[in-house]
Amino acid sequence: EPMVVAYGPHREKSRFTYMHNAGVPVDIPYVSWLVRGKDFAALVDVGCSAKEYREHIRPIDRELIHVGQVFADVEDVKPIESHLRERGMKPSDIDVVVLTHLDWDHCMTIEPFSESQILVQRQEWEKTPSHEMFATSYAPPEHYKRIEEMGLTKLDGDYQLAEGFDLLLTPGHTHGGQSAVIKTSEGTYVIAGMCVLRENFYPSKEQSEHFKVIPPGGHTDLFEAYDQMVRLKEIGGDNVLPLHMTEAFEMGRIGTLPDPD
Repeated sequence: EPMVVAYGPHREKSRFTYMHNAGVPVDIPYVSWLVRGKDFAALVDVGCSAKEYREHIRPIDRELIHVGQVFADVEDVKPIESHLRERGMKPSDIDVVVLTHLDWDHCMTIEPFSESQILVQRQEWEKTPSHEMFATSYAPPEHYKRIEEMGLTKLDGDYQLAEGFDLLLTPGHTHGGQSAVIKTSEGTYVIAGMCVLRENFYPSKEQSEHFKVIPPGGHTDLFEAYDQMVRLKEIGGDNVLPLHMTEAFEMGRIGTLPDPD
């Protein structure tokens, strides 16, 4: 289930939908996805609070300028600890934190999970930051050093985390992004590890005459991102959950994981 911790107001939508929706503003949720099974709990990404953004990402003397856009400051929705408390949980109950990729809006709220195993793809870790063009996409170097000190495990490709819970290497948006495939009582769902919206995976009827998906506006390899998105859509069908889907503001829990044998 998605837990929205904060959001970025009035983001340029074409940053998410490549070559589409220029000049259209959209509020982008920063989401941590809670996955619970029997005697097992994991988070996919941890988001970024307004405080973390203000103290570690935003320049001291001005608003952040990210890829040509002046960013309105991040606004809180609900602290991740409060989300967990409402579910009868605390940070120490989280066994594993999966970081889909290392952009700041996906990995800043890591500190509460010092007792959790942290999983990231090795090629994502080794190629971050990837290029000066994406300098404002990343956290300060000391934040990544802290992650490494907290029990980081670097994965080399696809990985089964638990029964019915698999991680897939899905590069293209970043060099080593990963996505989660989760088999639930309501079907197979995919948490797509790239900065996209529902529209990216489910274009309009007119758009679908030309392409199957819309790749992310930010990418290290446009065509690889496209191919990985098609792969995820073939696995998840109508059940692909993009990291920044605006529907996350209102979504609840989706099914349950299968019990291990």
